[in-house]
Amino acid sequence: MGRALPEWLEKVIRYNMSRPPMKMSRFRAVHSLRSRIEEFYNAGKTAVIAEYKTRSPSGLHVERDLMDYIRTVELHAVGLSVLTEELYFGGSYSNLVRAASATSIPILIKDIIVSHSQIETAYNVGADAVLLIASILSDRELDKLYEEARGYGLEALVEVHTVEEARNVVEMGYPMIGVNSRNLLTLEVSVVHAYKVLETIPNRFTKVAESGIKSRSDIEYLRRVGAKAFLVGTELMKNPLKIFDLASPFQLH
Repeated sequence: MGRALPEWLEKVIRYNMSRPPMKMSRFRAVHSLRSRIEEFYNAGKTAVIAEYKTRSPSGLHVERDLMDYIRTVELHAVGLSVLTEELYFGGSYSNLVRAASATSIPILIKDIIVSHSQIETAYNVGADAVLLIASILSDRELDKLYEEARGYGLEALVEVHTVEEARNVVEMGYPMIGVNSRNLLTLEVSVVHAYKVLETIPNRFTKVAESGIKSRSDIEYLRRVGAKAFLVGTELMKNPLKIFDLASPFQLH
């Protein structure tokens, strides 16, 4: 860390640095999100990661039952993303425990992860992959958290927003890279920007497009530059039935 961050993000980082781990025994096997994404891609299926969140700093505020949401999306989604950040996203570790108890598809824990205790908790509560955000971590911090996650058998989705960040994480060799259309510093969203960043990442990596995806045309647009999975939150939280359109299969050529 060490770069200038918005106040809300600084507050979350301070909070998460001292957030105690959740002590419990993991109760489900670890499921590979990356392998499932690759399986979907090779079969011409659209790999949508369906995200559950009730709030966000960008203005989302929706009430939706977690179990109803999972029942609607799980047969069509490649995985779930569950927010556990408490201050601004309305998330909780207990939501992830409930999700892990209700489904066997892979689960990404979505949080501002900055500490070992969060990695430990991710494993304990049943997550299969963690989100690591390059813009808020130094290379050393990123690599340390990545290795800690792998030590628990968890995968990591390493998130970037700029071409510079993308080139750096490619050089560091992380196999699953997410490109966020949303700039965490300004909260502005640009799918066109994400397209340009995805274009710079070699296709040997598992590329995930995140945020700002509202339609099937967005998915098809981002797939043109090698996106193999598409993390969708706001649109599905507003209307979970949209999964049927977003996750319809691609035509294999």
